[in-house]
Amino acid sequence: MENTYWNNAGKYQADYDRLLELMPSMGKCDTVAGELIRAASRLGYDFYNNGMGNNTSGACNFLEQAGAIDRNTARVIHEYTRGLTYSGHYDGDALQRSIESMVDQTIEFIFASPELLTKPNLVDMFEFSEDDQNWCDECGDELDGHYHSVCRHCEDAYYDEAEAEDAFYA
Repeated sequence: MENTYWNNAGKYQADYDRLLELMPSMGKCDTVAGELIRAASRLGYDFYNNGMGNNTSGACNFLEQAGAIDRNTARVIHEYTRGLTYSGHYDGDALQRSIESMVDQTIEFIFASPELLTKPNLVDMFEFSEDDQNWCDECGDELDGHYHSVCRHCEDAYYDEAEAEDAFYA
């Protein structure tokens, strides 16, 4: 994709740049609009810089609960916000389109309710964070609470194969 906020060519780039000025250098924003754009920029930054390698669930959940982004966009992004790393090629796949749409929707939401530009913000997007998740190195399924690198199914399959191999050579 060529027209992205990451390469300064987003749909509402000038508005996005102005809204970024609402963000302090650290911590939560003073206004609701600032916190909304902070959440959107955090998701975009993590996507383009880290392949969604950080826990950004709070940002996604905050935007969805505030009504800034639609459920379908949140669903696509949320899958990657708790430990599942993006392995695409930044060529306009569903996640990249959703990231760009999320920024568009957030900006549209702010300008549809201009009072958000001055409304005091009482929350930090990180208050909406969920626990990290771990993913199986073999099959990619979500791990079920234990902190190994493979799920129980893949682990069992490995031991079943090893037992069968031992029986063959016995």
